Amino acid sequence: MKKITFILTFLFTSYGFAQNVSTGVVPLGTGTGFTVKFDVNGTTNKVTMTMVGPDDKWLAVGLNVNSGNSMGSSGDDVIIYHGNPGTLSDRNFTGGFNAPNPDSSQDWFLDSNTTTASGVRTIIATRDRDTNDTNDYDFPTTNNTALPMLWAMGSSLTLVQHSNRGGASSTLGTEVIATVPEFKVYPNPTFKELNVVFPSCIQKARVAVYNVLGSLVLQTELDQFNSKINTSAWNSGVYIMNISTSNFSQTKRIIKQ
Repeated sequence: MKKITFILTFLFTSYGFAQNVSTGVVPLGTGTGFTVKFDVNGTTNKVTMTMVGPDDKWLAVGLNVNSGNSMGSSGDDVIIYHGNPGTLSDRNFTGGFNAPNPDSSQDWFLDSNTTTASGVRTIIATRDRDTNDTNDYDFPTTNNTALPMLWAMGSSLTLVQHSNRGGASSTLGTEVIATVPEFKVYPNPTFKELNVVFPSCIQKARVAVYNVLGSLVLQTELDQFNSKINTSAWNSGVYIMNISTSNFSQTKRIIKQ
């Protein structure tokens, strides 16, 4: 009986304190249009990064780097978006003036990369909270944890000398996640057709599908009675589907066989 009680106590202790924390939207500089947000899911141990900035400049965010350390210390974690077509690169500072080195393991998965007509880029990417890479920042799930950042932005998409940089302060705090209706998509993997199952409370939604390079493959509007997508002409590979309404959006990862 004591053994069973101990096991139950351990399980409740282990899972009871799992929580979600978030930095909220952190402005990077003044008038740059550059922001970042990190959401840490304590249950799935996944981190979601939402990076927003000009679509014609490379963007970089260093994690857990004090603003006074303008070049970062050797091995400090940094995430850089650059190039055309763009690449999200997992890197580490050299501690000097050289460009950060790419990590041996690229742990960030680019979920979506979208731009607007007004020139704003939105990048959504995910990775494990703890990647077991000594060069990667281990995101905590503890409330009120300070997360200082170092940021930089280029004058173009080519990764050369930055034109703007600075430091930013943020805090990982507990986040209350509202329950939202869930769309379901099947079959996944798909061969010829995708079915989008709507929650009963939603009548219609906008759908955008992107390939891994961020190119728009499909943009349409579906509803409860017209919810099928023909995928027969798609190339085999991974696609990102964004389903949105006026109140919220959801992202699905689709595999085309």
